[in-house]
Amino acid sequence: MSLSQKAESIASEFVLSDDDVRKCSKQFIFELGEGLKHVVPTVCQIPTYVTKVARGTEKGVSLAVDLGGTNLRVCSVELKGDTKWTAKHAKRVIPPETMTGSNGAELFHLIAHEIDQFFQLHHRDTLQKLRQSKDVLPLGFTFSYPAYQTSINSGILLRWTKGFDIPDVINKDVCQLLQVAIDDFNLPVEVTALVNDALGALMFRAYTLPLSQTRTSVGAIFGTGTNGVYLEKLSNITKALGTHDDSTGEMFISSEWGSFDNGLLVQPNTKYDMKVDQSSINPGNQMFEKRVSGMFQGELLRVALNELYADPDACLFRGVQWDDPAQGEGPAPFFTRWAIDTSLLSIAAAENAQELTALSEALVKTLRIPANHVSADDVRAVKTIADAIGKRAARLAGMAIGSALIKGGRITVDRNILPVTRVTEDFSGVEAVDIAVDGSVVELYPGFERYMREVWRVIDGIGPAGEKMIKMGVAKDGSSIGAAIIALIVANGRASHTATP
Repeated sequence: MSLSQKAESIASEFVLSDDDVRKCSKQFIFELGEGLKHVVPTVCQIPTYVTKVARGTEKGVSLAVDLGGTNLRVCSVELKGDTKWTAKHAKRVIPPETMTGSNGAELFHLIAHEIDQFFQLHHRDTLQKLRQSKDVLPLGFTFSYPAYQTSINSGILLRWTKGFDIPDVINKDVCQLLQVAIDDFNLPVEVTALVNDALGALMFRAYTLPLSQTRTSVGAIFGTGTNGVYLEKLSNITKALGTHDDSTGEMFISSEWGSFDNGLLVQPNTKYDMKVDQSSINPGNQMFEKRVSGMFQGELLRVALNELYADPDACLFRGVQWDDPAQGEGPAPFFTRWAIDTSLLSIAAAENAQELTALSEALVKTLRIPANHVSADDVRAVKTIADAIGKRAARLAGMAIGSALIKGGRITVDRNILPVTRVTEDFSGVEAVDIAVDGSVVELYPGFERYMREVWRVIDGIGPAGEKMIKMGVAKDGSSIGAAIIALIVANGRASHTATP
């Protein structure tokens, strides 16, 4: 077979048919239901204890810390009502040694130090006033790792994902650990709410929507990792719950869907998936995340291209001397795990099959090989495989969101009747359900939403009519601001309950 034919053969292994999607959706809905009944190790269905969605009318000032898979963000947010807000931000890369250290206190010391530096840079006067008045600012902690919550401001870490591996923190309350570190810096800050990035993005979008529009009911992250939250009826949550507000009859649930179908009953599983899983820090876990998230798509592409390169008949990148010192220091990225970033797939998807200049340049830069060793056939072969990996990820993402919509009753199985989260809503059918998404994959990969919508049209319970009623928007970097919104809502709720009449 030619290089082109071999690339097409590899790409065909990543095809996710409509029947595959429907099988996955059925299993997904089943696992969502099981997680509401029992404490399970896969789709955990963690109660968030957030029972109200932002309305866009809230006012006040709060802080947020977002511990992501790559960056640590600190922000302050002032909500002005009428969907208006202002924010100040700071960001730093998390040192790799901090992500895999043996002492969890170092991680939380780093976070508290960044909060202190944020005050010194942006709010020095506020810091002095708070210390004099003995008041505290509420803080929302965006912690995007599976943590079992018994209240809005506590969470026991179940397991690390996205490259973190600090055993010392597992089975401990991450809110308490952060509060201890904050107190060590004598900061007037109270950890008021533990929030994951998907819920933060949802709340941010809900706050900023026009006041007349249906509030957001599903939030999803497709970035370094992936997760989704959705609004569930309290009556469907039969496992034990801590003290919570039951006035709305609903609660946002964090699915932790990255671990969906860890047993691979229905998910696609190629030899490339297996190789990536075996070389990860958590083999056999987060199997859905390893097919969808940005952390793994680039590695899937690298592994597939390595096989193509090893085939003597394919002639991929022929003539390259990988150990040539002139091509850069260190081992060749082509043979180095995690060396190919998922952004390469976005570049490939954006290119016309006949004009692959940007992808060719990206390959030269990423792989550190001379341009004259990257032929047009090489670039087309890379695009063929990259597109297949990206499309499969998007279709799986659409399956997850669609299944959450069905499970939460946003779209009924028998009829496309969509409950609203604002009782005064009077909307046209095309905007009956609102979804918030965030993350580099969904934001930057061309056609990601298109592929998701294709899936919604074939999922039992949504179909073409239901797909038209779904509105989706990117809440860019919204998880931090959303966490601050939740912290403020929680703090204001406490104040209203303790105020004297």
